[in-house]
Amino acid sequence: MKKISLYLAMAGALLGAASCSQDRDPVLQTPTNFVLNVPAMQDQYIELQEGNTLELVASQPDYGYSAVAVYSAEMSLTEDFSASYALAPSNKNLARMTLSQSEIATGLCELTGVTDAESYAEKFPDGMEAMKVFFRAICELDGVEGSRIVSNVVSYDKLKGYFAVSVPGFIYLVGSPEGWVGPTEDNAAHYAEWRLFEPDNAIGSKVYSGVFDMPDAPMFRFYTALTGWDDDSYGSQVDDSAIDFPDFTSGSFTSPVVKGKGSFNFPNFPAGKMTVTVDMSDEKNITVTCTAGESSVTVTKYIYLVGSISGWIEPGLSKEEDYKNFRLADTSGSGIYTGKFPVSAGHVNFRFALELTDAAWDNDTQIGAAEPDGDVACSFTNGAFSGPYVPGKGNWAFDLEADGTLSLTVDTNNQTVSYVLE
Repeated sequence: MKKISLYLAMAGALLGAASCSQDRDPVLQTPTNFVLNVPAMQDQYIELQEGNTLELVASQPDYGYSAVAVYSAEMSLTEDFSASYALAPSNKNLARMTLSQSEIATGLCELTGVTDAESYAEKFPDGMEAMKVFFRAICELDGVEGSRIVSNVVSYDKLKGYFAVSVPGFIYLVGSPEGWVGPTEDNAAHYAEWRLFEPDNAIGSKVYSGVFDMPDAPMFRFYTALTGWDDDSYGSQVDDSAIDFPDFTSGSFTSPVVKGKGSFNFPNFPAGKMTVTVDMSDEKNITVTCTAGESSVTVTKYIYLVGSISGWIEPGLSKEEDYKNFRLADTSGSGIYTGKFPVSAGHVNFRFALELTDAAWDNDTQIGAAEPDGDVACSFTNGAFSGPYVPGKGNWAFDLEADGTLSLTVDTNNQTVSYVLE
């Protein structure tokens, strides 16, 4: 009897081993069923608003094993999706997809041919009307060929959009080059050629530049709006009196800018092209850089260090000032961000945010060592560490024996990080 029990136990163990083996070597099934539910608010009038969301709920395709799938959505104004706009949910691994209403509004502008404020006013003089918008979901396994499946089509029948096209901001150059014409809305057409713009790839940076044909001895200051002589003026000093910079005849010149009516005057600058860049990204440290001739301008971009080094400041827009000392910078437009920070002995853990958003701790631009929110134990080898990053809140965590300096590099092209401890 004992032998029979022993044989049964061995058989059970073998069956269990076989089952585990199957789990370790999953076989991909091509899913055939992926259903997007009809939205509960399909028939309701919804006026899209900045900061609000819409929800799409889909089934989970059967890939034959427990797989971490990636979900996304598309929207269209026609049921056949002859033209579509891609949407990214706040959490790409959930079949219950939360979509930004502002992103949907941007999609409506693109699908209706709106490219700027003028085309919006022409197409929708009374504002964008509510319209029927079609949606479908997409699911796939990251990096697995043949895993992509597209759902059925559903709709929200009464979505009212708004102008949601991101366009470069601009300021105005006012002075002798344009003839000291009054900076008022009546003269907006005149000043159209005297604007400094943010780069297309750095909208929101508050770094404005332009190339201008200057006369001999140009004198000018800057205005952020055409509201008249007294308001919105920035220059060399507060008082309405020019400051001479006689040494600038070639090369490059940089000076602080303050809110006021003092003009920059270059009495020895010869007629010719000048590249003018005004950096207003830090309102307490505004600068102007003038370069003789025509030159390209690269705007410094930043990502943010979130963790014990920065005191676990929430990665929200309201904390932008607090994060000034905890940024990694890309000064060349390469997509590679670097920064150097002092660290204390003990437990150090951190991740990054690609942007600061209103979502604060739910900021979906965060990247880390893993998707779940928690520490991933890491260590340095000969003072160095490198590896991939993923979207998520997993922290790189190190236990340091002594105080030091940590040099951080984040490569957004290859989605990798490298750290050096000194």
